[in-house]
Amino acid sequence: MSQLLDLLNQFTHQHNQNRLVYNQDWLSNQRALILLGQRNGATATVDDYGNVYLDFPGQMNDRPVATGSHMDTVKHGGRYDGLYGVLGGFCAIQQIYEQHGIPKHPLRLISFSEEEGSRFPATFTGSKYYTGTLQTEVISDKQGITFDEARRLAVTQLQQLPHVKTQRVSLPVTFTELHIEQGPRLAESHKKIGLVTGIVAQKRYEVTVHGQANHAGTTPMIQRQDAIATASALMAKLYALAAKAAEDLTFTIGEIHVSPNVSNVVAESCRFTIDCRANTDDQLTAFVTQMLQLLEQSKRTSVIETLCVSATRLSDDLRMQNAALATQMNYSYQTLFSGAGHDSQIMSSFVPTTMIFVPSEAGISHTPTEYTKSADLLMGVSLLANSLFVQANGE
Repeated sequence: MSQLLDLLNQFTHQHNQNRLVYNQDWLSNQRALILLGQRNGATATVDDYGNVYLDFPGQMNDRPVATGSHMDTVKHGGRYDGLYGVLGGFCAIQQIYEQHGIPKHPLRLISFSEEEGSRFPATFTGSKYYTGTLQTEVISDKQGITFDEARRLAVTQLQQLPHVKTQRVSLPVTFTELHIEQGPRLAESHKKIGLVTGIVAQKRYEVTVHGQANHAGTTPMIQRQDAIATASALMAKLYALAAKAAEDLTFTIGEIHVSPNVSNVVAESCRFTIDCRANTDDQLTAFVTQMLQLLEQSKRTSVIETLCVSATRLSDDLRMQNAALATQMNYSYQTLFSGAGHDSQIMSSFVPTTMIFVPSEAGISHTPTEYTKSADLLMGVSLLANSLFVQANGE
């Protein structure tokens, strides 16, 4: 199992935690994964969105049991988010073949192209394309490169690798995603495994406050249309509103852009993002209704919704199966709800889906200080291997 740690080191060398979808770091890692799979007996397929599928043989030539996660990261992210589920999935599959030989049903490792929404204003594009639910839009990154330009350039290079098939493969029988928790609950309870019951509802917005650029020294305060002044007052009201909402609701303003962003010019515009999540659709809808009413009070403010994902219930049967396995393996566990979005949220609408969490030290994630103990990483892989083995040898 030390192979997992070696692979993590290999795939995250030289601060390679800026794997924004279709950039060079992303491309290098997807290419390395394909070659790794081919060296270990897998058939590699790359679809037109850059999802990588590694198929390992079964005694029967039927639909596979699948595991995996996403290859992309947030900007300046940690070394485990997404990648642990990909490489941990590979190691779990290898463990099955080494210890038990060829299973009854095939196994598939999926490395989704994109989940985070870090480069382009769209999330889950990999799993949405795989499941046929993607709504194609013309979108660009901050350098003005369109999604399609970046996609075609990167994906073509992967599809031209030797012995790589180029298609969107059929959906698996089940999907299991291994992931770090990205929160403090397992660390605080001293449990080693989290078995996920569901995933939060999530909405994201882009808010633009419009003002008028003017001279910082000659424009009287009372005559200014200062976008920053208006935006900061709105932000304070929004945080106050969120503080009164349901206990499990989270509200984040994570990105702010000012124009012209010059020290001696009154701001012409201020654009900021909102990320809000709750355990139920009703809780989120109730908050968002109040939030939009507040924003609409400012006549110089425009709002665009950029993400809407409903709360998701994962497979009870698969979770209970994993609970029984964890008990047999003497792994302490707890059930929990995921406050982070995952590709499992998309997959669960089409195939029975479950998630296995391992602890995040101090609950820290989406940052270079993200850390999970090696023993906990390996424990998650062992449980995943046993889970996949049971699934791949069932009827």
